[in-house]
Amino acid sequence: MLFITFSGKTAELLSIMPHLPASIPTIVITSHTTNSACQLLQAGFGGFVLPAPIPESEISAFGLSAPTSSTTVALALGDAVALSAARYLESLTGRDAADIFAKNHPGGAIGSSNRVKV
Repeated sequence: MLFITFSGKTAELLSIMPHLPASIPTIVITSHTTNSACQLLQAGFGGFVLPAPIPESEISAFGLSAPTSSTTVALALGDAVALSAARYLESLTGRDAADIFAKNHPGGAIGSSNRVKV
């Protein structure tokens, strides 16, 4: 299970935790830098934090706690996780990333630019 949350303590996320099997591996992309600081992981689940702190709080930068720079950091980390997963899957199948991408995105400009006969 992959959670992307700045605080790791929103009611929406915490309320689903009791409904998930404890055996599900959990990764939390969050502003926290340690597992012990993340309330989401303290809900009884194992797993680990993928730290995504921002150097200056959004309140001090923009005057309000709106998800701006924190979402940009989370997006960059999410892309890194997705690309790492793609490389791992590529190694299992013996196919390169362009083949896999073209199969899953067959239409549009992006899919056609990466089209490789499969």
